[in-house]
Amino acid sequence: MRFDKAFLGLYSFEMIVKIVALGFLFNKNSYLRDPWNVLDFIIVGSAWLTEIQSMLGGGSDNSLGALRAFRVLRPLKAVTSIKGLQVLVIAVLKSIPLLKDTAVVLCFFFLIFAIAGLQLFAGLTKQTCLQIDTGSINMDFYLDEAN
Repeated sequence: MRFDKAFLGLYSFEMIVKIVALGFLFNKNSYLRDPWNVLDFIIVGSAWLTEIQSMLGGGSDNSLGALRAFRVLRPLKAVTSIKGLQVLVIAVLKSIPLLKDTAVVLCFFFLIFAIAGLQLFAGLTKQTCLQIDTGSINMDFYLDEAN
């Protein structure tokens, strides 16, 4: 048995137990009222959709093939079960708005050096590798540089 199927079964069991214990949506503290549980539900649901697609023999041209991208979110299941990681993720997400000025300065810095690089290297390698007429390597350029 593959590990992904084993973990899918384990996470599905955990989700079902939580839904039975808390209720699905309508109670005050129900399963889908916690954002971490919503993330779990999306991850497990997309994993089941792709698993069902593979069981039915669906090819890569099937419309559910795009859900395979949600496999990247599966490690986030560990975040929901470990409280220390939850605190860390929340702190990182809250710090993003405070870093916007730094990101603007960094983008401006990259823009200035990109413009300088374009001006500095513009046309430097134009028609130096191949001769347009014959398609052969232009050795004259390399010989001129060596002398």
